[in-house]
Parts: sequence; structure tokens; C-alpha cells
Amino acid sequence: MSSRHHHDVHDPGGTIHLRPHSATAISAVVAVFVVGLGLDAVIRAGWEGVLVLPALLLVAALVWMVLWAPKVVLHEEAVEVRNVLVTHLIPFAALEDVRIGAMLRFDVSSSGAATRSITAWNAPALGRDKPVRREVAMRQQELQGRRYTPQERLVQDQRRSRSAVVKERWERWLGRRRLTGAPPAEDAGTAMTTRINVIQIGVVAVLSVLVVLRIVL
Repeated sequence: MSSRHHHDVHDPGGTIHLRPHSATAISAVVAVFVVGLGLDAVIRAGWEGVLVLPALLLVAALVWMVLWAPKVVLHEEAVEVRNVLVTHLIPFAALEDVRIGAMLRFDVSSSGAATRSITAWNAPALGRDKPVRREVAMRQQELQGRRYTPQERLVQDQRRSRSAVVKERWERWLGRRRLTGAPPAEDAGTAMTTRINVIQIGVVAVLSVLVVLRIVL
């Protein structure tokens, strides 16, 4: 019962989008900054102010490409890892492990014997174990009459991570498959697929060309 309750608290169901809070905050600040500078340039210089827009838009596009677009999208039976240049769609049937640490990593089975490790570029992960935070946690544990080992503290931190919902949903999927006795599927739908992020790369490339032309001309 406790394990099920733990899953229910973390997993609201449906599609979940995961990226660090810092990435969201930085993207929002840059967007406001770019809009403000762009409006100011147009108001002050008129049509000539439009000439600075490609450079401002390039800054915004780079932040969008590196911090906003990359994220982890959790589906009911698959996880989508959107990195800077490529996006991996990993069905749960292809997953062998979900590792939550300084980065969120997925061990994925491949057609060969080797297991491929996929790292999520921009997913919530474990923060640094700061001395002050560690000292407070140790005092709380002493009040409870028991001090946790480093491994136990790591497990607790992993469970509190916002990315824990990915591991929980995958483990629950594994449990359902074991209960039904379903054999591992062997069709193409269970293999990881990878695609290039054409839109992000194209937008940044076009804006880069416009900025270069503005400088040269």
C-alpha cells in the first residue's frame, strides 16, 4: 500500500513535461529582455530599429534551443528525451533502467547485445549535497534516533526529485506487464527512435545568416 501511495503522490497521470525550474526562469527573463529591447529600438529609431531585431531574435532562439525546447516528456508507455540537437522516443519496453543523479539517464536496449545510455540534457536532477543542507538533515535524523547512511540519503533524494515520476511510471508499467504475463514484444514499435530537431536548428541557422548579413552589409 505504501508503495502505491508513493506513486500516486508523484504521478498525476497523463503527459508530463519536465525541465529544471532554472531553465524556465532564465528563458522567461530572456524573452522579456528581448521583447523590451526590441520595442525600445523600434520606438526610438523607427524602421532602422528593425535592423537590430535579428540579433535579438538570435539570442532568444539560442536560449529557446538550449534551455526551453530541451526537456523530458513522459507519456503513458514511453518517454521522450528532447535534447538540443536530437529527440529520442523511448518506449518503456526498450528501457532497462532509469538513473537519477547529477543528470537523468536512461539505459536502453538495442538490437545488439550492448545497452545504450541516453542522457537527458535538460531534466530535473539531483542538486549538489551542500554542507548546510547535509548538516540540517543529519540533525533531523539524530532527533528521530537514527542517522541515514550516504546511500540511504541518496535514495531519499532520488525519490524527492521531480524526475522520480519517470522511474515510478516505468516501474508501474513493468509491474502490470509481469501481472499479465505478457512476453516482451519484438515488433518495431518497442525500439527507440531518434530524430533531428530540424525546426530548432533551422530557426537558429536562418537567424545566424541574417545577423552575418547585417554585419557584412
